[in-house]
Amino acid sequence: SSPRVHKEEASVVSMVPRLALVMACLCLVHPAAHGAVDLYDHTPPNPRDATALRQVRAALVNTQGTLDGWEGDSPCFAPWVGVRCERGNDVTHLELPGRNFAGVLAAAVGDIVELIVLDLSQNFITGGLPGSLQTLTNLKTLNMANNALTKPLPQSIASAPSLSRFSVASNKIEGPIPVGDWPSLKNLDISNNRLTGPIPNRWPVDVRTLILHTNCLSGNIPGDLSKYASLRTLKLQSNTLDGTIPQLWGKEFEELLVLDVSRNLLFGEIPSALAQAPKLKQLIVHNNQLTGETPAGILNKNLTLTFV
Repeated sequence: SSPRVHKEEASVVSMVPRLALVMACLCLVHPAAHGAVDLYDHTPPNPRDATALRQVRAALVNTQGTLDGWEGDSPCFAPWVGVRCERGNDVTHLELPGRNFAGVLAAAVGDIVELIVLDLSQNFITGGLPGSLQTLTNLKTLNMANNALTKPLPQSIASAPSLSRFSVASNKIEGPIPVGDWPSLKNLDISNNRLTGPIPNRWPVDVRTLILHTNCLSGNIPGDLSKYASLRTLKLQSNTLDGTIPQLWGKEFEELLVLDVSRNLLFGEIPSALAQAPKLKQLIVHNNQLTGETPAGILNKNLTLTFV
């Protein structure tokens, strides 16, 4: 044989140990499916969260092809679709917006005990929010906006200890706004529903946003809302609120930027004290039964005023 053939045979022989080494490394990274241990996987299984997630999946409709990978007991290793884990092997985020899911939100979501963020917005989920959400002591963000929820909000949601951002905007929810301490609430959006009854006058001291518009809320606007000095946005338009705009509203609104009370049944005059709200940029009062002249202090203030 020619010298060239001998050279190629020698090259092939020299490659054998290197191939064996590569295959050994691959076996460590991708172990056999039956009982092998991945030396690079230090995330222990969490059968509690895995079971709860599958129960959530079972209550939803149209999950095929999206949540098929929710199998086994390790939702945090190569995290499952929509799942994030910021505390070791505990699920802390369940985020599946805009997936075209229907069905209902199962009470088992309350078994994902370390959950911080729950976002199932922009789906077609019906029913209501399970009372078990109150048990999620770390839940900070709950976003169920743009679904088809109809049942009244559970009273227990107003006691959720860590809930800071809560949105169920653009559903079909009936019943009253839950009354409670809302201990950590900063941003609330329950607009565009079918909520009835009065606006509660008790909120956390540092609440920043109350978006309650486009419902069927009735009664007077609580004058005590002005004591929430951190409030930046107050949107009450398109309800059936009556009475007057609280006449003492003014400088106590230290941070208020936007006040919208349009499209209600309010009467009386625009309070002149509102000119003293230091940061007010938008005052929207049209489509009411207000009378009298607009106070000069408000006309002279550099803000967007809509009263026609």
